[in-house]
Amino acid sequence: LGVSGTVSTLAEASFLADGGFDDILYAVPLTPDKVDDVLALHSRLERFTVMVDHADQVTALLARTELLRTPLRVVLGVDCGYHRDGCDPHDPASVALVRTLCDAAAVRFDGLYTHGGHSYGAASSAEIVAVGEAERDVTTRFAESLRASGIEVPTVGVGSTPTCSVPPPHLAGVDEWHPGNFLYYDTSQVALGSCGLESVAVRVLTRVVGHYPKSNTLLIDCGWTGASAQGKESGYGCFPLNPELRIANLKQECGEVTSVDGAPLDFRRYPIGALLRIAPHHSCASTHQHRSVNVLGADGDTVVEEWKICKGW
Repeated sequence: LGVSGTVSTLAEASFLADGGFDDILYAVPLTPDKVDDVLALHSRLERFTVMVDHADQVTALLARTELLRTPLRVVLGVDCGYHRDGCDPHDPASVALVRTLCDAAAVRFDGLYTHGGHSYGAASSAEIVAVGEAERDVTTRFAESLRASGIEVPTVGVGSTPTCSVPPPHLAGVDEWHPGNFLYYDTSQVALGSCGLESVAVRVLTRVVGHYPKSNTLLIDCGWTGASAQGKESGYGCFPLNPELRIANLKQECGEVTSVDGAPLDFRRYPIGALLRIAPHHSCASTHQHRSVNVLGADGDTVVEEWKICKGW
């Protein structure tokens, strides 16, 4: 196998497949309307895996996969405490669902997958570690119980960006980690303790387009359509090169910037047309507002590559 990745949309799966990835996990519960696209990806990739957590998803999948030459890999989603998706590992119906997958010739049960997304609500590094321990223990114990009943569990996958950045003391029984925001980071991860501001690798570039001394604000040409509406309570991010500034509000295409401490702005420092760099609150949401990413060289200013951003579902 070559390059591996985990995706949230089938558009992302196709995008990565076009880029040379040949081991992809589609980590969102599968619905019947997506089966044709799943089968197409299965036929072109060395290894394509889907996730299910409900009997109806399995029924719809098995109804379409009988003629497959190579079994489609399927993992069972497990709820490790996030309560967004995944099966209850203590429910006998979850074991029955695994047995259905094991008994079907057209698919291969490939293990368990979970996402500790509730780590984003942690108030300290200790709480992140506790979520990581629960993420590990819930999933590995379920795997152990399945194995004790005679079911092979090839892989156990866990992971969120906070729990991978501030990991538990050990990962015994875990085969894969699936952090989503680990490469970019953002200021929400800084606040969680996952990283320092120096590790945030993405910026949204914006220009000063207006001066308003009476309200002590600058107007920038970046609104929530450029940086997303997430993170208002923490200033939508920050200006690493201008820590004296904060975003007070984002409209659709414009944003209002003022001083962090309420002191009068020296507008001469931010002339009309000047560029400011925002480290966003949530890099996933902010980059998705754009068509491409400009990759900077070692000098931090020269564009050396342009990366297209995947759109669609």
